Amino acid sequence: MKTTVEIPDELFRQAKAKAALEGIRFRELVVQGLQLVMEQQSLSSQLHRTDFPLIRAQDKSEPLTDDTVAQALAEEDEQELQRYANFVRR
Repeated sequence: MKTTVEIPDELFRQAKAKAALEGIRFRELVVQGLQLVMEQQSLSSQLHRTDFPLIRAQDKSEPLTDDTVAQALAEEDEQELQRYANFVRR
């Protein structure tokens, strides 16, 4: 498809020079640039984080922090070790 695009003079000169240095036509350089932009936009939309719904507690519980999670995991590990030890003793 043919179209007309206004490009600032300095940018046009730089792009023409780059195309010449790479041994390609200006048109090819423009197409490569557009493809690059489209690929980047596609990747950034794939990396967009999903917003999870906010779940509100019914009671006034303590806020969840890294420390409370670490403590809960440590307690769970300790309980698992106890269960394993009890199983091995039998």
